[in-house]
Amino acid sequence: MKFSTRLNIPPSETLAINTLANKKKAAGERVYNLSAGEPLVQTPPVIIDAAVAALQAEKTNYTPMAGILELRETASTWLNKQYGADFSVAETFVTNGGKFGLYALCQTLLNPGDEAIIIAPYWVSYAAMVQLAGGCPIVLHTKEEEQWKLDVGDLERSITQKTTCLILNNGSNPTGVLYTKEELQNILHVCAQRNILVISDEVYSGLVYDGHEYISCSSLGQYKDTVIVVHSMSKNFGMTGWRVGFVFGREALIQKLTTLQGQSTSNTASVSQWAAVAAFEHANDIIPSMQATLQSRRDIFFTEFERIFHYQLSLPPCGLYYFIPLTAFGVRETDSVAFCSRVLAEANVAMVPGAAFAMEGYVRCSFGVSEDEIIEALAALHAYLKKK
Repeated sequence: MKFSTRLNIPPSETLAINTLANKKKAAGERVYNLSAGEPLVQTPPVIIDAAVAALQAEKTNYTPMAGILELRETASTWLNKQYGADFSVAETFVTNGGKFGLYALCQTLLNPGDEAIIIAPYWVSYAAMVQLAGGCPIVLHTKEEEQWKLDVGDLERSITQKTTCLILNNGSNPTGVLYTKEELQNILHVCAQRNILVISDEVYSGLVYDGHEYISCSSLGQYKDTVIVVHSMSKNFGMTGWRVGFVFGREALIQKLTTLQGQSTSNTASVSQWAAVAAFEHANDIIPSMQATLQSRRDIFFTEFERIFHYQLSLPPCGLYYFIPLTAFGVRETDSVAFCSRVLAEANVAMVPGAAFAMEGYVRCSFGVSEDEIIEALAALHAYLKKK
C-alpha cells in the first residue's frame, strides 16, 4: 500500500502517551495520568440540560456549514464584550473543535513552500499542521530565564519573503506564558508592517490565575486585518469531548473556511452547538468556577512538588500545565522521551516529554486532573525515582 508523503509526520506525543496510559488502565493497572491535555471536570449541568433540550426538540439535522446563527451571534457577542473585540456574525466561524480550526487555517492560508513561524516550546500539533498543508515551519526558540517569551528582534530576523503567518499561543501549552498588551502590540506591529498574518490561539484565555489579565489580540483593533483568533469550548467550559471551536477573522477568510469545511467534515455536531450557546449564556458563572478549580489544583501541585522534590517551580500564570526541567526530579538524564517512557512503564506515571514540544530536557505535567490524583502521582513518582 502506498501512502502520501504528506503523512511523514510524527504522531501526537500527548495522544500517544495518553493512549498508552489508558491501555494500562484498561488492563487493570493503577495509572497516574499527568499527561492529560484537558481539565478533567464534569461538564456544567446547564450545558448538559441544553443538549438534552436540543435532542428533545429534534434539533439533530445538518446545520449551516459555518454554524447555527444563534451560536455565531452568541460567540461573537461574548468575544467582543469580554475583550473589546469587533467581530460580526459574518466574521465568526464554528468548527469541529479549535484544533480543526487551526488545521483548516493552515490548509486555507498556506501554499507549498510558504513559511509559518512557530514559537518553541510549541503545542505538539502546530508544526505537523503546517507540514500537512505543504508549508515549512520556522521554529523560534525561547528560554525559561526569559519567561519563554518571543523576542521581537528574533521575530524580525526570521521573516523572509516566504513568511505567511505567525502562530501565537498566548497562555501557552506547555509553558503557560502570558503576554502583556505592550508585548502583543510590538509583535502585531512587526507582523502588520510585513503583511504577515497572526493566528492567535487563545483557547486557554479563561484559565488565568493570580489576578493576571488576559489580553486578546482581538482587543488591538488597529491590527484586525492581520489578526485571526481561534477559540474553543474545551478548556474554558469543560467541553473537551463536545468538539466545538471558533475562528474569528475577516469575512473573506470565513467564506474560504466554510467552503473547506463543507468539502471535508461538514458542520459541527448540531447538539454540541446548542450546548455551546447555553455555555456562553452562562459564561460569567462557568468560567470563574473553572478558573478557581484549576488554580486550586495548580497550587496543590506546586506545594506537593516543593515538599517532595525540594524544588520550587515557577507558577504558570495561565493554562493547565507545568513545564518542568528534568533536573527538578533529581535525575541526570536529558532525554525526555526515554525518561517519560521509563517512568510510565515502570512507575505508571504518565507525563509528556519536552521533545514533543521542541524543547529537550523538560517534561509537561498537567494539573487538569483531580487534587487526589496530583498528590498520588507525585508520591508515586518520587517513590520510584528514590529507588533509582
